[in-house]
Amino acid sequence: MRRSVTPAAILAFLLVCTACGADDSEGGTAAPTGTPPPSVSTDPPPSDAATEAAEETSPPAETAPPVPDELDFTAPTVGGGTFEGASLAGQPAVLWFWAPWCPVCQGEAPTIADLAAEYEGEVTFVGVAGLSGDLAAMEGFIADGGVGGITHIDDRDGEVYTHFGVTQQYDIGFVSPEGTVDIVSGPLDEAEIADRVEELAAG
Repeated sequence: MRRSVTPAAILAFLLVCTACGADDSEGGTAAPTGTPPPSVSTDPPPSDAATEAAEETSPPAETAPPVPDELDFTAPTVGGGTFEGASLAGQPAVLWFWAPWCPVCQGEAPTIADLAAEYEGEVTFVGVAGLSGDLAAMEGFIADGGVGGITHIDDRDGEVYTHFGVTQQYDIGFVSPEGTVDIVSGPLDEAEIADRVEELAAG
């Protein structure tokens, strides 16, 4: 005997199939969406010991050398500027005392010019023009003597000569890095000047 399938049975079967499909969809694993969270660094902050070590290896700040009394002066220059004696502290230098009318000084000029060029960056040369009130004559001496490459103090009032106890032109002051000034009464010949400058440069 053949059974007939009623519409009600078919409808019930379809409802059961639909429910099963929905269960399978809900039970599945959803695909990941969105961007992953940013990574967070877990490195520990630098310790106090590491910071102190870095500070100890940093070079110390440079301090200006002390200025000895003999270099504590200010004077005008032949070029119209100002010269600070303190700028010579801590370095070797030569103070060349001259007068524009002095033939011995004129003879020393080429030696001073050559040595100033040879020891540039090692020994500072400074001319001290005095024993004259004629600025134009001082300027002419510098030009004719070829010593325009160094600074020249305008000592028409004689203050720098007096400060160093110099009473005559062609004396030369040799300044050590420690600030001592050795005033040598001249005139000195080319070899004597060169030897003293070499000693200064060698320390």
